[in-house]
Amino acid sequence: MLPPHRYYYLHNFQRALAWVSDRYADLLDEDDCRFLANFAALPQASQALMVRMLMRRGPWFRASRLVYEEIPAVEEAAAALEALGWLDTRAPMSLDELFALLTKPELCRVFASQAAARPGTRKADMLETLRADMPDARPFCGWAPDSLEAVWRVMVADRCERLRLMFFGNLHQDWSEFVLADLGVFQYETVPFDAASRAFQTRADVDCYLALHACRQALDEGGAVDDLLRAAQECVSGNAWLEKRRAKVLLRIGQACERAQDWEAAQRVYAACGYPGARHRRIRVYERMQRFEDAMALAMTAANAPESEEESQRVARMMPRLRRGLGQG
Repeated sequence: MLPPHRYYYLHNFQRALAWVSDRYADLLDEDDCRFLANFAALPQASQALMVRMLMRRGPWFRASRLVYEEIPAVEEAAAALEALGWLDTRAPMSLDELFALLTKPELCRVFASQAAARPGTRKADMLETLRADMPDARPFCGWAPDSLEAVWRVMVADRCERLRLMFFGNLHQDWSEFVLADLGVFQYETVPFDAASRAFQTRADVDCYLALHACRQALDEGGAVDDLLRAAQECVSGNAWLEKRRAKVLLRIGQACERAQDWEAAQRVYAACGYPGARHRRIRVYERMQRFEDAMALAMTAANAPESEEESQRVARMMPRLRRGLGQG
């Protein structure tokens, strides 16, 4: 097997941009088109550095950690990206981001005047102690004025994520899959592709997917239920595939409410959810709330027009219990 070309990742990225530009030209706005044109006009080393950063976990990068044989002058390559505003050395950096970027010995030097930075203190404990006194973000040079190292924040990650979504049709796959395809680990069947078979038919479809993805991430991070419900309800789409995704996000929000035993919020979410199983869960939540009349009314509706055989069986098993709750036997 031949080794991959030294710029294999860049060529793959260029191929993806060309594919998106060709298949989704009508969904690209002026800023998208400007990004594509500007990227194509960059020196090869700057293009390669941008893609290397996008393939790694960011958004912050240290020059000393960007060591690639094919990009010998990293700061020179970065200069063209800074000129476009794609990299920024003065973007605000939170204390948590600083701790993720630097090693413990480096942090001890940065915060040498702080009691929390004693050599024997664990990094996590140091962060916890300093948070209360340093809540505001500041540029890296504000945190470490004596550092001579260049540190950049990638400012175009969201735009590139949007293009990645349009290329793959999801956000589960990333640019590294190109590498695996080149090495023969992944093999994809070549199939005809026309406008009707695109995952996204309108720009609003892409916006909706990204909003639902953000909603799901916020749920995992413990976001407020009312905010999540509002965000999901605003993502109404004429795209049946996206509507199914939206319903599934609502179901996940409802399940999170159940785990927190917030029954009122759970029933409110399930009432707005058309995903299979949501109605049965709402009946169960009503039962938990001892709202037996509401539970029975919804159970009767489900029994008369079940969405599936599974729901029919679940409701049948619930009926005797609901009748007892109503004092009917």
